[in-house]
Amino acid sequence: MSIAFGGIVAFLFRGLNLVIALSTVVLTSHQLSQNEYGTFVLGLTVVGVVTAMTGGITAATAYQITNQRRAAGHALGSSGAFGGALGVVAVVAGLAGASVLTGEAGRVSIAVGASAAAVIINSVLAGVFLGRDSMLKYNVALVLPPLLALAVIALSFVAFDHRSPEAALAAYAAGQWGAFLVLAVLVRGEISGELGLSGSLVRTAVRFALLAGVSSGISYLNYRADLFVVRHFEGTDGVATYSLAVYLAESVWQVSGSLALVTYPRVGALPRHDAAELTTRVMRHTVVLLSVICVLLFAVAGIVADILFAKYDGMAGALRFLLPGVLLYGLAQSYSGFYTYQRGQPWVAAIVAGSGLLIDIALAFVLVPRMGVNGAALASSIAYGTAILGALAVFLRAEGIGPGRVFRFGRADIDDYRVLIGRLRAATGR
Repeated sequence: MSIAFGGIVAFLFRGLNLVIALSTVVLTSHQLSQNEYGTFVLGLTVVGVVTAMTGGITAATAYQITNQRRAAGHALGSSGAFGGALGVVAVVAGLAGASVLTGEAGRVSIAVGASAAAVIINSVLAGVFLGRDSMLKYNVALVLPPLLALAVIALSFVAFDHRSPEAALAAYAAGQWGAFLVLAVLVRGEISGELGLSGSLVRTAVRFALLAGVSSGISYLNYRADLFVVRHFEGTDGVATYSLAVYLAESVWQVSGSLALVTYPRVGALPRHDAAELTTRVMRHTVVLLSVICVLLFAVAGIVADILFAKYDGMAGALRFLLPGVLLYGLAQSYSGFYTYQRGQPWVAAIVAGSGLLIDIALAFVLVPRMGVNGAALASSIAYGTAILGALAVFLRAEGIGPGRVFRFGRADIDDYRVLIGRLRAATGR
């Protein structure tokens, strides 16, 4: 499958996920006050950190199936045991938070813990789909949880007139657990034989998942940690405004994520040199497509803000500051995929993300007091660019690849788009 065509197919699902996320943002930002929406965002940020870190469990499960040739039932059983234990910890933490914390934090704690537990369990099932190269089911695993969460939030707001951060987060948790029931049925078709539980495999899964999870968690914090700096200097109103800018900027990564996603099983199975070549090929497509999208989004940022988020003043400016860094950091998904699925070294991506996080926080404390939410956006953009350019330099040198292989299009890349256009013509001509 050509990268362009495969990326378009994956983007159809991610595009649906983007629509669902945008609908959730618009619904909650309009139905809640600006202060309440800021609280809701902070709760989702905690869940988001867990979501990012459980990407390590997804990666560990998929790695065992694709790279280590483990039976899907054994990978699911071993990762599931670890994921189930983490889910229990998340629920207990939520209950403890409700007892210890005060104010809104205490009221939303149980819902946040329940959401985190569901996210952890669902990530194990997603790893089986990814490892088995069942991309349709994998994409369903990405789309279904937020879709059901949106449906339950809308039901809570409209049908029951429950409009509060705690009600919204409780509805979010209910949607995540509803998705688990469906995914549990779907995963049965991927398992031949019974579930297995191996002590050595559990230890391997735990070690790999922790390394990959730390990497993903740090990456998430790399573009979320400054929300807490904004909260300190600008209050929850500033959090609400900045979070919307971050959300729109992050949506660009649905494209780069789609391109990287379609190659993950192949990167894990190919010899190292071929996997590196495929990774640089994906990066070239990423640079071209994200450049076009970022330029367009930069131009229409003001219009989007006026139409959808009129009461969140300053969102468009913050979005424009974020876009240059977003363009460069879009390469991180392919980079991370190479070291995670091919080399089995997720800690490499953790170093890159950690470097960006340190730069981001340091700059945020300097720039936010002077520039408000624009300072947070500028800090993130600089951190993104610095981290990924340094990482690319190391990758290219280690794999013996010249910089031109990343940024210069060749005949094979052009052929990708010719194949794509041909398939689209054939499909529309039917």
